[in-house]
Amino acid sequence: MPILLSALLTWSLVALLVGCGFMRLWKAGLIGVAIMVVVDYFATIYNYYSYPGGIVYLFNLPVFLIILVYANSILYLNWLPARWLQRFLYTVYFAVLCLALEAVMYSAGAIAYPRWQLWYSYPVLLGGLSLFAYLSDFVLFTDKRGKNFFSENKV
Repeated sequence: MPILLSALLTWSLVALLVGCGFMRLWKAGLIGVAIMVVVDYFATIYNYYSYPGGIVYLFNLPVFLIILVYANSILYLNWLPARWLQRFLYTVYFAVLCLALEAVMYSAGAIAYPRWQLWYSYPVLLGGLSLFAYLSDFVLFTDKRGKNFFSENKV
């Protein structure tokens, strides 16, 4: 239930803060979900952590967690700076916010840590968000010659 409430709250923030910008970011947000599903799938298979508070599961992950991560991906991309030094600082800050959300979920019983500690998540978040920022450029931005990386991204 805490994951469901967090997903609803986060999607409300997306609606209020991102608004029409969602149409520009939705494809890139799927990259963040893919990274999370891969990492969390293997972490739950190897019993590092689990999600006992889920209602409906997909790949050992609560569906509402996947929906929550998609909304967080959109929020992350909405204010992602273009310069890499600023991106790094923004990613450090956003990872702290995600770690705080994870701590709240842990205290609510939505996450269990059989072979994991909360602080282990911070480097994983930094790596995942950095990879996400790098890969999202291929969907969001054009190259220096003014051509899109992918032909379906015509403006």
